[in-house]
Amino acid sequence: MLRVTVLLFFVSSIIFSQTELNLKYCLDNAIKKNSEFIKLANSIEAQEGNIKQSYGNLLPTLSLTTGWSRTNQVTGSGTNIGGITIPTPPQNQNYFNYTLGVRSDVLLFNGFANYDNIDLQKQNQAVLYTQMQKLEQDIALKTIASYITVLKNLRVVKVNQATLADSRVQYERVKAFVDVGKRSRVDLSRQDVVVAQNELALEQVNNQLSKAIIELASGSNLPLDKNYSVNEEQFFSDISLDYMKKFYGDNSNLSRLTQVAASNRKDYKASLQYLDVYSTSLEITRSNLIFPTLSGYLSYNLSAPQIKNITDSRIFTVGLSLSYPILQGFQVDNQRQQAEIKLLSANEDLKQMKRQIELDLKKVLLDMESLIKQMEITERTLKASELDKTLAEESYLAGLGTLLEFETATTKHNNALIERSNQVYNFILAQKQLEYYQGILKY
Repeated sequence: MLRVTVLLFFVSSIIFSQTELNLKYCLDNAIKKNSEFIKLANSIEAQEGNIKQSYGNLLPTLSLTTGWSRTNQVTGSGTNIGGITIPTPPQNQNYFNYTLGVRSDVLLFNGFANYDNIDLQKQNQAVLYTQMQKLEQDIALKTIASYITVLKNLRVVKVNQATLADSRVQYERVKAFVDVGKRSRVDLSRQDVVVAQNELALEQVNNQLSKAIIELASGSNLPLDKNYSVNEEQFFSDISLDYMKKFYGDNSNLSRLTQVAASNRKDYKASLQYLDVYSTSLEITRSNLIFPTLSGYLSYNLSAPQIKNITDSRIFTVGLSLSYPILQGFQVDNQRQQAEIKLLSANEDLKQMKRQIELDLKKVLLDMESLIKQMEITERTLKASELDKTLAEESYLAGLGTLLEFETATTKHNNALIERSNQVYNFILAQKQLEYYQGILKY
């Protein structure tokens, strides 16, 4: 019997054991295991090869060639002399040739487009780095929002647990009154219904909490076949109305916030980097259109019918070649026009992003302002509901009030507690959003 008990305890401990999640662990997994983040990291690594190749284009090429050939030649079977064909035996000869050569080519000048291409590849890599940083902040904000959603649901669960515990205590109290004849069994039946309703409400909010935790685990790229709990001490949640007002007052200057965002937003920085990319691309197309291409080459070749005599015939060649695109179906000019269009479009995108940054920041400030007003109302409601609950309980115990009045007052008080908790966490999320839209999100 003891072995069975120990075994059941061991199995239950495995089934119901929970892994506690903290925000840092969730963020690390969400970022490092994100597929888009991994793809960007691979693209950055691949871009290293493009940069190396662009440097290699400045160096001369060197190639070694060697070969062997066998030629079989058959001549005619007659010779014409004075109009008379004299039969002769056919000639069948084999010729052999061995070759060995070295050649080097170098680009001497193309309007410095080859040097501009090095800058272009570096600029493309810088854009990828910035995009990775932007993606990191996107993932971080999403993960923080999911974590806060879990904490909000957890607070709701705790309020409902306290409500259920109070209703059970009240049930025992009513039962005691019924036993001594001070209350009718109708009150006991009503209180039993209240307990059942609170049990149902707790089960529903527990389900919401479980789904919020699973959403957090999924967004953090964690296994979904485990049981998780969360560390509640990740945010300072003892926020007062005065704190909210002070924070809003210190961070409500839209012009200053916009300036900070223009200096730190990764998407804005990427847009500026795209201007450099398109400007460099335009310079390359202009160089290809305006300047000729000057190349140099040298070669050294050996050849002989027998390999032992291959050094008998030696040819050394040095030369220059100059090319200029006179007419290529307007291909080069079209490339220039496309580069100009991309540059103009990038400038327009940058202007639009400036407006979007200001809009994003303004929306968050409006949310904060509204949350402060909501908190002022909730604080008054909470105080009034707490007093109403106390008075309703005392009236019922004194036989002056009804059980329904007490339960109504309790429900209003619990709703006010939940509402205040939600407003606190909504304000914390708004703080993180304000950091995010300035490009200074801390995580």
